[in-house]
Amino acid sequence: MEHLITLDDSGRMVATDRAALARAVAGLLDGPLDRPEPLRSAGLGHLVVGHHEEALALLERSLALAVAVHINLGDAHRYAGALYHRALRLAGTHAPDLLSFCFQHLGKQRLDQGRTEEARAWLDKALRRRRAQGEASLVAATEAALRLVERAGHAASRRPAPGGAAGPSVG
Repeated sequence: MEHLITLDDSGRMVATDRAALARAVAGLLDGPLDRPEPLRSAGLGHLVVGHHEEALALLERSLALAVAVHINLGDAHRYAGALYHRALRLAGTHAPDLLSFCFQHLGKQRLDQGRTEEARAWLDKALRRRRAQGEASLVAATEAALRLVERAGHAASRRPAPGGAAGPSVG
């Protein structure tokens, strides 16, 4: 199903082929749902096509079964953030190899909230860990997210400040 989901210019997940993604999700839901991965994948598919209630229901069913589900449920609750912190605590205790994913998703969540300095701090942590682990594709994903933070920071600095005054210029 990964080939059916990509990131748009703002770093959000979108379907590469919405109809094919819907068929893939339906196929998952027709199979056994006693393992976390089919529930997680189906929930992620629903999230990407905008079926948030269905995504929440499926992701919550698989929540207790996998740390990765906490990350995707965090995506469904993107503006809350508490579930990302729960995933971070769980990963720190039970799955330290997944910490970079927690840092990455916390950074992206902060970016979505416009909290670019916090986003940069979380993404820098993810980048350090991913470089140490030597995962080139994960390093590239974090570097791409950091570029989004830079763009957001530049855009924010060009917006007029409240009251009409211009913000600091970036040179």
